Amino acid sequence: MSGRPRPPKLRSLFIASAQIVLSLFLIAPLNPALGQAEDVALYAAGEKIFKGNCGACHKPDKDLTGPALKGSRERWEGQGDIYAWIKNSQDYLKTGNAYAKGLFEQWNKSVMTPNALTNEEIDAVLYYVDNYAPPVPPPGTVAEGPAPGAPQEIDIWPWMLVLGLLFLVVTLSLSGVKRSLTDAVRESEGKAPKEHPGLVGSIREWAWNNKVFASIIGLLVTVWVVVALWDQAWVIGVYGGDEVANYRPEQPILFNHTLHAGKADKGNLAIDCQYCHSSAEKSKHAGIPSTNVCMNCHKAVAEGRSPEGTAEIQKIYAAAGWDPATLQFTGEEDPVEWVKVHNLPDHAFFSHAQHVAVGKLDCRECHGPIDEEMTVAEQWAPLTMGWCIQCHNEKEVNMAGNGYYDETMARLEASDLGHRELKEYLEDEKITVKELGGWECAKCHY
Repeated sequence: MSGRPRPPKLRSLFIASAQIVLSLFLIAPLNPALGQAEDVALYAAGEKIFKGNCGACHKPDKDLTGPALKGSRERWEGQGDIYAWIKNSQDYLKTGNAYAKGLFEQWNKSVMTPNALTNEEIDAVLYYVDNYAPPVPPPGTVAEGPAPGAPQEIDIWPWMLVLGLLFLVVTLSLSGVKRSLTDAVRESEGKAPKEHPGLVGSIREWAWNNKVFASIIGLLVTVWVVVALWDQAWVIGVYGGDEVANYRPEQPILFNHTLHAGKADKGNLAIDCQYCHSSAEKSKHAGIPSTNVCMNCHKAVAEGRSPEGTAEIQKIYAAAGWDPATLQFTGEEDPVEWVKVHNLPDHAFFSHAQHVAVGKLDCRECHGPIDEEMTVAEQWAPLTMGWCIQCHNEKEVNMAGNGYYDETMARLEASDLGHRELKEYLEDEKITVKELGGWECAKCHY
């Protein structure tokens, strides 16, 4: 009987029960006080209300625009009505409560937005902040900088050079030993030592005695050198792609693109690229975000997921002139001198807006897997003319339903010049950038 499978209904019931138990463990924070289902529900409700009404100005355990809320119920004990204060602080100040007035003065008279909350909802928020525990990053989360103990890339060419030099030394030493032994044998036979032509003379003598073999070797070496020089000439000034290493300059602040733009299911922040590079859809250049954009988040996020990340955030504060102790801008800014990664020749025209807004290209098509494995920004694509031409030859342009081509399609629709067949072709067939003039020289070259 023990080997028989469970009936399907019993198995489903067993799996469902296990999922319920597991979900309770996952929902409940790492706090022994939250052991009952009612507490878990109250905590979850308070978290939701806090994030919707309080999270913009407060954190549970740290000061932000307003004070940390953890322990606020205890601090208000005997001082006044915390419910009235949370619901409408400005009205409550009119009562003359000394504790409320002191808070208002302490926090630079920052006005707290009125909250349409019931007492029960306030209780849930206070329960949440009092039992709050910082979340633990999920396994596999990308942290700033290389992980401790991570394997390092090793360049084998220095070692190959060392081995080559050792081989040369051994070869020359053995050659000297052979000459010494030859001279010793000739001396024992009563002959004079043989005159040795030296290394160059020995090579010349060998080549003269083996003309055919030496000619073949010389031809192969010549062809190899010419081909190698030809290949190197094609990649002069080229970075990225399959042929040369990606250009990855050292930046003054180690900004982790994968952590910020990576997928949320892998523990990253999933920030849209255009939140920081806001001009990519409107301008020729994607733009480098100012530190004010960084501060939109980092006023509240003062610690990274590693000590190295926290140190980099401090560099942002120094650049923006932000004092995390007083939560105030000091006015003493130190602009960040970022190093440009992608550089095009002056005679080449490229517009981000044309490719993002019209072509609907995903950033990763040109910038690579920046959301998965690019902790440091690098030039992933070679950005050569051949690379662009190949993309224009293969990339399909979706004209139907694309607002940029609405006027073109409308003109074709209204035209009496027999363009209806062309319109149907544009709607039904694959149209590449090349067919729309993407191979014309003047499109990209002034």
